[in-house]
Amino acid sequence: MHFLVEEQNFDSYKKILLIFDVDGTLRPDTVEALDHRYPKVDPIVAKKLMELNALSQIEISILTARSYVDIYRSNLPKNVTKYCGFGKQIIQNEILRYPKEEFHRAYDETTMFIDIIKDILGPKLTSSLDFLITPGDFSVYFEAKDFQEQKAKIMEIIEIVLFNSQRWKIDDLGREVVFKDAKYPYTKGDAIYHILDLVDLSEPTKVFFFGDSFADYKAMEALRSYQKMHPQKRLKVKNIAVGPILKDKELVDIVFESYKETLEFVNDLHAKLFSR
Repeated sequence: MHFLVEEQNFDSYKKILLIFDVDGTLRPDTVEALDHRYPKVDPIVAKKLMELNALSQIEISILTARSYVDIYRSNLPKNVTKYCGFGKQIIQNEILRYPKEEFHRAYDETTMFIDIIKDILGPKLTSSLDFLITPGDFSVYFEAKDFQEQKAKIMEIIEIVLFNSQRWKIDDLGREVVFKDAKYPYTKGDAIYHILDLVDLSEPTKVFFFGDSFADYKAMEALRSYQKMHPQKRLKVKNIAVGPILKDKELVDIVFESYKETLEFVNDLHAKLFSR
């Protein structure tokens, strides 16, 4: 039995809220594994997440920077609420909506901007290059093994287009280049407030947040902030860093070695709750 499952007195809480990042937390976060069209998690774990979320005591949310199209096509359970691209929410894999109204405009404006860039790049676009659009940002993926030369040519053009831009900031992550939109700032911390606002916190509630990146740390900060701002709500928080990136951060309660330990937690929690 995983130590985190073993040490919890789940009967003392009316509600258990589990919030998971996806890449690096529920699945590997490597270039080879980062299939942005169909981000799959272990199918056994996906089934157990679905069954756990069907329990009255458990509520599960996915919080990822991926686009809603990615997550819509994934094998994550339909009954789990998903916050995607920091801005769009999928409920029951059918209802898609933005927690913040301005994300309608953010998504539409970003889509138009991408179309302009595609027209400018023209013949330089190949099947080894792909765009992903989310509210408030977009990503360019270079999939070819010899992508460096092509990337250099394309980035030279994009940087000219965005020269002195006050709106767009470029984060170069190697095969993935992320363009962040300063007009519509939104983080996983903002999303945490929307998630908690949908949860009945009138009864004792324990929140477990699992993340592996600095973006996820924004969520951890928001959880602690929400806890302080609403002392009347009986909320207990457990922040779990998956992997080494956040292990020395102040608000991290527990460090998991890798995503495999997250899967172990889900499996053991399922075994514990369904054996009662």
